[in-house]
Amino acid sequence: MTEKTKEVFGDVSEMDLGKLIKWVSESEDVTEDARATSERCRDYYDSKQLTDEEIRSLKKRKQAPVVINRIKPKIDGLKGMERTNKTTAKAYPRTPTHEKAAEAASESIRFVLQDNMWGDIRGSIWDNLIIEGSGGCEIIVKPKDNDFKIVINHIRWDRFFYDPHGLRKDYDDCRYLGQIVWMDYDEALNENPEGKDVLEVMQSGSQTYDDKPRWMDARKRVKIVEMYYRNNGNVYYCRFTRGGFLEKPKISPFKNEEGETEWPYEFGSAFVSKEGDRYGAVLQLLDVQDEINKRRSKALHLMSVRQVRLERGAVEDLNKTRQELAKPDGVIETTPGMEFEILKTGDMAAAQFNLLAEAKQEIDAVGVNAAMTGKDPRDQSGVALQKRMLAGQTELAPLFDVLRNIDIRVYRKVWNRIRQYWKSEKWIRVTDDETNLRWVGLNKPITKGQMLLQRAQEQKLPPEQMQTVERMVQNDPMMNEVVSTENDIATLDVDIVIDEVPDVITTQVEDFQVLGEMVKSGFQMPPEAVILASPLSNKEKILKMMKEAPQLSPQHQKQMEQMQEQGKKLQEQVQKLGQENQALKSDQQIEAAKIKSDEQMEQLRIQSEDVLKRMIANSDAQFDRFEALLKARTDIQVAHIQEANKPKQVPKQTAAG
Repeated sequence: MTEKTKEVFGDVSEMDLGKLIKWVSESEDVTEDARATSERCRDYYDSKQLTDEEIRSLKKRKQAPVVINRIKPKIDGLKGMERTNKTTAKAYPRTPTHEKAAEAASESIRFVLQDNMWGDIRGSIWDNLIIEGSGGCEIIVKPKDNDFKIVINHIRWDRFFYDPHGLRKDYDDCRYLGQIVWMDYDEALNENPEGKDVLEVMQSGSQTYDDKPRWMDARKRVKIVEMYYRNNGNVYYCRFTRGGFLEKPKISPFKNEEGETEWPYEFGSAFVSKEGDRYGAVLQLLDVQDEINKRRSKALHLMSVRQVRLERGAVEDLNKTRQELAKPDGVIETTPGMEFEILKTGDMAAAQFNLLAEAKQEIDAVGVNAAMTGKDPRDQSGVALQKRMLAGQTELAPLFDVLRNIDIRVYRKVWNRIRQYWKSEKWIRVTDDETNLRWVGLNKPITKGQMLLQRAQEQKLPPEQMQTVERMVQNDPMMNEVVSTENDIATLDVDIVIDEVPDVITTQVEDFQVLGEMVKSGFQMPPEAVILASPLSNKEKILKMMKEAPQLSPQHQKQMEQMQEQGKKLQEQVQKLGQENQALKSDQQIEAAKIKSDEQMEQLRIQSEDVLKRMIANSDAQFDRFEALLKARTDIQVAHIQEANKPKQVPKQTAAG
């Protein structure tokens, strides 16, 4: 075990193995019915909707076991909606001093999410949520090159267990959470060489937690339990089998925003019943899907067979008569004089078809439908279709609320891991700029010289003055002293929120068109507001460029407006003089008008130069003060150096000495 790995674990707290095993068994026993329902929901999604007995019954009467799966398209529609409603993490500062640091926090979280392909993991969690009812992941760290790599692992619903007394959708009221890990025996022994005796005790599981595929003797497999639990105000971690501990209970290495220990899991459930059973969106579709299958099968059977009423002796062989009745071209020979009548059962088949149609309408009205996916065959305008889609999505809001809650909890845990384990200097490349790459530094040390140059750049000094500052920084050894840390993760104080981008482009375009008409009519609107309301894909980048553009002071801006006004008046006068020049015929009058125009242009030029001189003077005055301070400091240092290098006089010795 490396030193980095040892840092992950804390103090040890003994816990009886029997009690932990009892907790695992308790979770399996109490949640057995709920897990069986979840497995049934998955089977129905995978078109396994008929029992073995029903299939045998259909085959016995020569009928194909056909299933019309109306559940899978609806669930696939929900999966598609998840992909079109992607979210990302964004950090906002709690104090004005952390405004720039919040950007670094946002980029660092997004880097971890992209590095772990969070979009795919999120889709897998959503798949478990809407079908089985529960899904989640773990956010852990792994040692890598004298540092730590933050890892997000998806945990399948049939591999994690929980305290059955917990009733919250986010599992926050559970005392313990854990996962079942199945491994090949040799692989488990390689990871746990000291646990050979423990691994020899093989464990099978319940139907849900059993190894997949089902238990096989060809490969030796072992079941390992990883568990986090609360005890004495802390969260503890351990790994064990029924034979003993592979890792004894230790305080969890992970901490939350308050510095308290926490588990790395983030689970969520779509719905929770009053008894604590967790289920997804498929459950309400099971009964309707069963009715569709059975009504269709019954109607097909009624159309394939016929009922007859006959007197005894009307036919020689009843079995042969049944076979002929089942044939479309069957021939039946009856005894003359004996009653034989084929009964009409079309009304029964029609009734089954009516119930089948009603069942299909019922399942179509629940969850994702044609209007919500934009596939309504009726001819409608884009706005009407968009409104129908938004109205239909309201019933799905509880499901997406659970997903958003998981998002923000994962973002916060990622940020907690970053703050806790990223101690060294780290650079993150930001690729949102299409033309230039941008880098964000974390835990970056700042020297006195770097801070001085940064302030000089913020003042936008002329190139000559910047070169002077750079030479002073290079020649002064004291400028290499580290005085602060830029984007120090350990001290960043930010809020993590979700920045959503919903797919409402149709409504947005129409709103922007209305706004454009208002601006054309003379309605005053700030440029930032117009860009924000536009459907541009890169409007955030445009707004950022506008915000970072150099701004004039109110005094200079007023002077510029005055100059523009004077220039406008002068232009009008020049145009007027031009018209007068066209009317003048003598050269003397033309020359006089030209002189008058030149005088006015010269007056305007003098005024412009005066404004620029005042602006430069203000900048020079600020730099002169700055340069004087640097020169005084340099003179003092030179005086100290000269005094230190000055030769000392040795007193002359006398003859007596």
